[in-house]
This record gives sequence, C-alpha cells and structure tokens, in this order.
Amino acid sequence: LLDFKAGARSFAVSPLIRELMAQSGCFGIAAARLDRPFARPVRILAFDKTPASNWSLGWHQDRVIAVKDRADIEGFGVWTIKGAIPHVEASVEVLDEMFSLRLQLDDCNAENGALKVLPGSARRGKLTDTKVRTLAAAQQQVTCEAESGDILAMRALTVHASEPSRKPSHRRVLHIDYCSTKLPEPLSWALEI
Repeated sequence: LLDFKAGARSFAVSPLIRELMAQSGCFGIAAARLDRPFARPVRILAFDKTPASNWSLGWHQDRVIAVKDRADIEGFGVWTIKGAIPHVEASVEVLDEMFSLRLQLDDCNAENGALKVLPGSARRGKLTDTKVRTLAAAQQQVTCEAESGDILAMRALTVHASEPSRKPSHRRVLHIDYCSTKLPEPLSWALEI
C-alpha cells in the first residue's frame, strides 16, 4: 500500500494500486492520450494534504525521472536519490513523450490545495527556474478543481503549483507518470509494470 503524504513514491506496484489504475481506466486513457498503445507507467506518486501535513509546492516543471541505475548519458543530468531510487533530470526528447494522469481519490478544489497550471506552458520546453517564475507572474493560472474519481491529464513540462489547504482534511491523489519511449541504454526505468 502507498503511504499517502507529500510525494510518497512507489516502485513496487501493490494489488491495490493496480486495481485503482484498472478501475479508473488509467491504462486505456494512457494508451489513447498520446495515440500510442505502448505508453506505460514509469513512476507512481501519492499525495495527501491533511491537518498534520499541509504542504505547498511552488511553480515548477516535472523534469526528473526515476531509473534503476545511474549512467552518465548526454542530455541527462543533475542526479538525486529519492526513496532510495536514482532520479535524474531527463532530456527534453524523453520529457516530450511523457504525461501524467492524476486520479483524484477525494474532492479537490481551491480550498484544499488543488493543482494549479499555466495552460500551454508544456510547449515552451524546459524552462529555467527564473523563466518559470516570470511566466507564472505574467500568465493566467487555472485551478484544476475535480471530484473524487476524476482523472486529470497533463504533459510533463506543464508549469504547475499547489498551495496549502485552507480547510485541511484529506486531498489524496494517485499521480502516475507515463512515457511512450524507451530510455537510451544503459538507462532503464525504475518501475516495471
């Protein structure tokens, strides 16, 4: 089982997660989203905002992927370890083939820290932190309110953020990253499903 908190990662896919993904239609949505039936899950995160863990996340792009082992490849850099798994900032070619599906397990609105996005920002490619902040200050933001059971799809390079909940209770989200391409050898995805 996943421990829902601020960004819990799972690389051993439990029967519960498989069931949630299957019943929600995530596999079918993922295949149709990029019009590529071989798009597959490459990382699973779980988020929850509670009175005890009411976090926020500033404007950013998802540029980091989880891999089995470190290998120095052109276009991949800035290595970190998260949850005992190597993570690296991926090349723009890989990130352009990635998207995320966010399965809402609870109602999510502006009051409890719903995801905010900058529409069209994924088309701008990788942005520096300064450019992300400049874009966020200049562009209209959209709050992605959703009901329990809804699925939100977004491209990996979409600039997004999340504020703390003003009425914390639970705001659980199962966030599944998908990709339709293989990594350059010898890199390989950490998640096997």
